[in-house]
Amino acid sequence: MPWSSKAKAPPDPPAGAWRVIGSSVRGASHVRAGNENQDAIGWIPHEGIGARVAVSVADGHGNPKSFRSAVGARLAVEVSQAVAAELLAVPGGRGELSRVKDWLERAAPRRIVRQWRARVAEDLAGSPFTEEELACVQDREGRNAQAVVASDPYLAYGSTLVTAVATASFMAFWQIGDGDALTVSAAGAASRPLAGDERLIANETTSLCSADAWRLFRVDAFETPAPVIMVSTDGFANSFSDDEGYLRFGSDVLRMLVTEGIDVVDGRLTGWLGEMTQAGSADDISLGIACRRSDFLDSLPEPY
Repeated sequence: MPWSSKAKAPPDPPAGAWRVIGSSVRGASHVRAGNENQDAIGWIPHEGIGARVAVSVADGHGNPKSFRSAVGARLAVEVSQAVAAELLAVPGGRGELSRVKDWLERAAPRRIVRQWRARVAEDLAGSPFTEEELACVQDREGRNAQAVVASDPYLAYGSTLVTAVATASFMAFWQIGDGDALTVSAAGAASRPLAGDERLIANETTSLCSADAWRLFRVDAFETPAPVIMVSTDGFANSFSDDEGYLRFGSDVLRMLVTEGIDVVDGRLTGWLGEMTQAGSADDISLGIACRRSDFLDSLPEPY
């Protein structure tokens, strides 16, 4: 579920441990229209400190046929975190990275999609579509749209998903649909760890509700984890005027983590995202950040 309130800050992590923070805000356009936040965010361990961590964000589709996408996004995060926990439970050692990559390519996407569809079916069995929900689809997109949803109910729960996993010896990523993963090196260089997806055109995105969704995942793993790892829904990157500004944000976050500390960044995160949706995308925005203080440099070169 979205982390909408701030709990008491956890203590400083032990040497070599990761700390995870994050926030999700309702888009400015959703506030004006009275719509709910269709994003979701979550991480493990739940207290946000650990030698092995995972953070996920999901973005439920805003089109009329996906009228339960907020639920779909929440289920996507829950399923992805459960699958990430399986990976984090496997002991490291010789050949670890090759085993992780093989697991990402062969098992993870199929498992996530299968479990997500099972959770959707469970939700639907307990709460069937109402006449009001289906009538709203017909009013907004026509009788044919209503028939499409009735024949493929997963459409109503459609969602994207981005997950990052970080340990002492590797970092791994999986993604379906839009949104972003970002890594920032100790020297402040920001980059995307996953290849782009040419199927993401304009407002069209691949989704967990797509046919053969497991084939549409992008995955990768790297032997050396970056000290700062970020995952975000597309409302975040779309709030920047260009890609350079988006990448610079990652570098700026690292600088603030070094100079002011993670509790300061955590305290400002929700305010930043609120300002971004107001001035930028107007969409829901979710951002999760994993960082490992022991990997930071004491000072950063100028410029990045």
